[in-house]
Amino acid sequence: MDDIRIDTIIRSRRRTIALIVTPEAKLVVRAPLKVSAAVIAGFVRQQEGWICKKMAEMRRRPKAVVHAYEEGEIFWFLGRPYPLHLTDDPATGILRTDRLTVPRSVLPDIPGGIQRWYMAEAGTEIRSRCMWFSMMTGYSPSSVRITGARQRWGSCNHEGGLNFSWRLIQAPLSIVDYVIVHELVHLRQPDHSGKFWAKVEALMPDYKMRREWLRENERLLRI
Repeated sequence: MDDIRIDTIIRSRRRTIALIVTPEAKLVVRAPLKVSAAVIAGFVRQQEGWICKKMAEMRRRPKAVVHAYEEGEIFWFLGRPYPLHLTDDPATGILRTDRLTVPRSVLPDIPGGIQRWYMAEAGTEIRSRCMWFSMMTGYSPSSVRITGARQRWGSCNHEGGLNFSWRLIQAPLSIVDYVIVHELVHLRQPDHSGKFWAKVEALMPDYKMRREWLRENERLLRI
């Protein structure tokens, strides 16, 4: 237990304790509002073997991408690589063709500029796919928001709204679709019980393969 450090505790109106090992091999605990620190520590002790295994697994996975924002550097969009191209024409804005063209006027805040571009593009693509799957399943969210979340690709709130991280739009479309279906099913089945996964599988028979891809490659998407 002395070797396992709880990096973050997130309290909410949830009913159970959940453990998350992040891509950086840090331990995040999600806990009900009134659960004591002692109970949380005891739960972590009980899960020590699983935690150590997951941390070792995370350390073996590809390292997170660190961008220098230089000419020719690769940025991903829906699973395809786009080399960065800097242009002197400020009128173009950020443009995706066979490369990602960025005006040099953006350079003072190029990380922020590219992130805002990703968020806008993610809003268009993810909302469109979410609408399609909503029509197909009959599961209708009250809202769809694009967020800057780093630890969760998607989430479902108590009002029936869905949230998706803009970073997800870097993944192949099949992976984006998996996360969308996952969150839509949560509108009817809020837990991760056998019933939940059965509903996901009925909609997406190869969901396990898509989920594994996301687990193995998630660090590559965390710019």
